[in-house]
Amino acid sequence: MRPRAIIEIIRPVNDLMIGLAVIAGYLTGGGREPLPALLGFLTGFAISGYSMVINDIFDVRTDALNGRMRPLVRGDLSVGEARALAAALAAAGLASSIASGPATLLVAAVFAALAYLYSARLKREGLAGNVVVALSIAIPFLYGGLIAGLNYLLVFVMFSTSFLTGLSREILKSIADVSGDSATGVRSLPVVAGIGAAAGLSAALVVLAVPIAYIPLMVGAGSAFYAAGVSVASLLFLLIAADISRVRDPRRAYVLKRRMLIPMAIGLITYVVQGLL
Repeated sequence: MRPRAIIEIIRPVNDLMIGLAVIAGYLTGGGREPLPALLGFLTGFAISGYSMVINDIFDVRTDALNGRMRPLVRGDLSVGEARALAAALAAAGLASSIASGPATLLVAAVFAALAYLYSARLKREGLAGNVVVALSIAIPFLYGGLIAGLNYLLVFVMFSTSFLTGLSREILKSIADVSGDSATGVRSLPVVAGIGAAAGLSAALVVLAVPIAYIPLMVGAGSAFYAAGVSVASLLFLLIAADISRVRDPRRAYVLKRRMLIPMAIGLITYVVQGLL
């Protein structure tokens, strides 16, 4: 195996983001110890790397046909070597999860299984694939919160809102990609049900996430900072949702998909800071 090919196939920037999401969930849940945070980061990083390798294994023929010079297409790694690398990463991720107990091991195993299922089958199945991607975005926060084992309410809210807004964004992405998906046989929601129906569901998911974010305040568990942060993020989400509901142009869907990152980042910062207070 060539070291450069290994780095390229595991996509370390993506893996770093997943590892940091685990740490964010850990801090939000009230965790403060460095060793559990490090082990959580390693689990997120390793299983994310596993998912990237598995994706390239299943996509090697498609990548070759589309001229994408990924390591397997170039021959810098064989499929057998890639499978061995994927197995090693999955084993490392599951091993580092064992230290935190059976609940975190179960979540890590589910994360790995979803990654395999998505690459093997669900990528071309439209909404089901969107749901798996959204879960993959939200699960690292849940995993980090389980390691901390303290503020379950805030972790639940973080997981739920991340899943709903992540699913909304994935549906927006499918609207932006509707022409290509239709031509290649991908059964995305806008291909099957139309852009209007997909836009309506995407907007509804964002709207549903807003009241969930206010649950800590409803039960007296949120600070003034939390109230301010959630209110800013919620206002931006609702304004974007109004635009999403009117989307009929795939190019507009792409713009709104990128715009959603702003309130998502505000929400993430709000959750983490609240967990630290």
